[in-house]
Amino acid sequence: MKKAVVIALAFGAVGAPLAGYSKKKKSAEPAKTDTVAAAPAVPALPPAVKLPSGLEYRIIHHGKSSRKPLMGDKLDLTLVVKVDDSTVFDSHTMNSGKPVPMQVAKPKFQGDPVEGYMLLSEGDSAVFRLPVDTLLKSGNQMPPWMKPGRTLEYDVMMVSVKNDSEVRREAEQKLANQKAIDDKALQDYFTKNNLHPTKTASGLYYIINKEGTGNLPQPGNVMSMFYVGKFLGGNIFDTNEDSTFHHQDPLKVELGKGKVIKGWDEGLALLKKGSSATLFIPSFLAYGPRDRGPIPGNSVLIFDVNVMDIQTQDDIDEKLLQDYFTEKKIKPMKTASGLYYTISKKGKGVNAKAGQTVSVNYTGKTLDGKAFDSNTDSTFHHRDPLKFELGKGRVIKGWDEGLALLNKGSKATLYIPSRMAYGPQGQGKRIPANAILTFDVELLDVKNTEGELK
Repeated sequence: MKKAVVIALAFGAVGAPLAGYSKKKKSAEPAKTDTVAAAPAVPALPPAVKLPSGLEYRIIHHGKSSRKPLMGDKLDLTLVVKVDDSTVFDSHTMNSGKPVPMQVAKPKFQGDPVEGYMLLSEGDSAVFRLPVDTLLKSGNQMPPWMKPGRTLEYDVMMVSVKNDSEVRREAEQKLANQKAIDDKALQDYFTKNNLHPTKTASGLYYIINKEGTGNLPQPGNVMSMFYVGKFLGGNIFDTNEDSTFHHQDPLKVELGKGKVIKGWDEGLALLKKGSSATLFIPSFLAYGPRDRGPIPGNSVLIFDVNVMDIQTQDDIDEKLLQDYFTEKKIKPMKTASGLYYTISKKGKGVNAKAGQTVSVNYTGKTLDGKAFDSNTDSTFHHRDPLKFELGKGRVIKGWDEGLALLNKGSKATLYIPSRMAYGPQGQGKRIPANAILTFDVELLDVKNTEGELK
């Protein structure tokens, strides 16, 4: 079995060590006698049951619930997976002691332990056994140590069974509880330190220590900043102002795109260029209940931030284009919209205009020189001239504008900023978000749309 399949076996079949059986307690010690007392009886294990799939199971202990999982239910289980006497997974030691979550789905292979899990209620524990030979018959590939004749064993305890609505209600209640805990911790901190921050509707608190200038940033703007991240106790967990943390360049953040924690996306939107502020971020607007490196789950965080610059995507594109032109020694012409172009061969006649049908050969590249499409290169599997009606939004804006600068027979290169290309969405796998594009184009023909090319 491939590594991924082994992992699926471990996490798709979750369990716990045998539980629920122990020797009976001895009664009060009788008077001494030469007769040796008999050892207390150990309850006999229930018989094993073998399912048609080949999965064998034995219920070791019954909990108090009678509810069994249904398809789509969310389970928490403790699990020990063994191959004969060798343990390959143990949730008690390999999952930070936490139960393993899973969702009930149709069995994925012959003998999938999920078939057994559906026989368990909350509090039940069981042992499931599956011959490796059964997996081999199902066509599964096995690693060398899972040889024919060996047996997989899953020691399982069902911790909980919940449907979607129960999971959702539980999550909402946990969030409400955590919000109250976080806000209490913050209020205590503010009282202790005599602080009077502003609170947003989401629960974020902030203090602007120095007001910047200009306009507030907008989604998509790139903000450059220095920051210090601290816990409420004052310990620093990250900063780009101290060489101890090995990164001292300004941090650049594209605002409002979910690329940082929610507290940052909201808090930074309140700051102009040159601002200095402190953000007090409750855990649900930070990293939530999960540990994140040095940050324990449910941590309230404090960030001191200094905004050095705010750039629009146009600013970024312009800088990249100017650097490109300088490096390549190109002196292009620029339109009022921000499109750049060079003409390497002049054509004849009047320029193409909106409403006419143009016929074009082209090669498109990203600014690093990688071609992403062409109708003059067989690699891209389309060699016919591209025909379309100009000025009707059938192509990107940079094309509609750029080709209107050319006449029949012209050859040119268009340097198209991202907002005139595919913008923040990008296009497919070859054109990333906010990509500046260059197109080498040849205008083969121009005709009125009412004519032959219609």
